[in-house]
Amino acid sequence: MEHIMKLNESSFEDVKSGIKIREYRLNDEKRKLVRVGDTIKFVKLPNLDEEFIVDVKGIETFDNWYDCYSKYYDVDFKTRYDSVDAVVKDTYDKGYYTKEESKENGCVIFTFKKHRITHDNATVCYLRKDNQVLMIKFSKKWGQVYAPPGGKFESGETPLDCIMREYYEETGLTLINPRLQGISYWKDSSEGIIFIYTAENFEGDLSKVSEEGTLEWIKFEDLYQIKQFDQNAKFTPYLFQKELFEGKFLLDDDCNVLKYEIRRM
Repeated sequence: MEHIMKLNESSFEDVKSGIKIREYRLNDEKRKLVRVGDTIKFVKLPNLDEEFIVDVKGIETFDNWYDCYSKYYDVDFKTRYDSVDAVVKDTYDKGYYTKEESKENGCVIFTFKKHRITHDNATVCYLRKDNQVLMIKFSKKWGQVYAPPGGKFESGETPLDCIMREYYEETGLTLINPRLQGISYWKDSSEGIIFIYTAENFEGDLSKVSEEGTLEWIKFEDLYQIKQFDQNAKFTPYLFQKELFEGKFLLDDDCNVLKYEIRRM
């Protein structure tokens, strides 16, 4: 279950950087719903224009703020306050909570860790024959852009399992000994990793029709002229090389590269 809590800018940035790993709250009815294993979405004040998600790994309840703040005073407060009493006084003076509601509800400390997201992972393979590479020209989905055959993982698949299945489904060809050429991390509104393979041997007959678009053999040197996804175009020079490569790409919502880096491994 996900819970939403608002934080001032300073505390929000401390959560993002990992400096802040505990949140102190009134243990009202809303906070009593939080369980270990839930997620908290912190939203940055005042504009509520940025979010950061954490996993709840510990919950500790107390009858009063003094006992609550005393638990981790040396770690969380000693550099900013002279005593636990000063922290309690600040809580009331700044109007975070009243003495009445604090006495009625008690207090709670949520200990958290950075949320582990689920990556949207996929595989692709560049198959070369007589200096030509098999590509799909998408007909509708992406607006006449070229890309190598491939696709997303199914449950229980390794990257090799995935590309073998996807390649056969999209082309009718069975790859022989595809080689992992690179790993490319990307991030836009979501994020994921593409496992990039190359191959030069295959079995079977090429399908005449692909559900994704038209299958075309493209001269390798022409890959630099055809319309590809921006990310793919940038790692094209690293294909069919002895070294593996690793890419990191920040994309906009139209798959255009805003910032990237590639290194050989």
